[in-house]
Amino acid sequence: MQINSLLSPELVLIGLEAETVEGVLEEISRFMEKAGAVNNWKKLYNRLLARERLGSTSLPGGVAVPHCKMEEIKEPRLSLAISKKGVDFNSPDGKLTYLFFTAVSPPNPPNLHLQVLAAIARLARKGKKRLVDSLLEAKTPEEVVKIIQDEEFRDEG
Repeated sequence: MQINSLLSPELVLIGLEAETVEGVLEEISRFMEKAGAVNNWKKLYNRLLARERLGSTSLPGGVAVPHCKMEEIKEPRLSLAISKKGVDFNSPDGKLTYLFFTAVSPPNPPNLHLQVLAAIARLARKGKKRLVDSLLEAKTPEEVVKIIQDEEFRDEG
């Protein structure tokens, strides 16, 4: 599974404003509802917050992967929110988080959610600093999607 097959420009938020974990999850949830990816931002927010309370979804290197499952979703939804100033998202390396890949999947088939998370992890691990730096410089959602596509195909072929 490739991230670029799930991420459309309509689901890219450049300039995330929130400065707290709760604020980030609320802003992303509202954004995903406005973009048509989910029908109920409050439900999404509550699911994401409950998952985050189990343990931070932030990875070392400036990337977080808030995620949950929702029965109303028929296929995986992915958004990317970019914070130019960074957020303390309880990252294991103690550094700020800049990229928030938010994955929402249906409960069935169960392995589908894991495939989405694995694709994000692969991308984040592959060219972490380069990816974060490039995405922070992106000016448009279309540019963000192109950067991710280029990164995913960088070592293939």
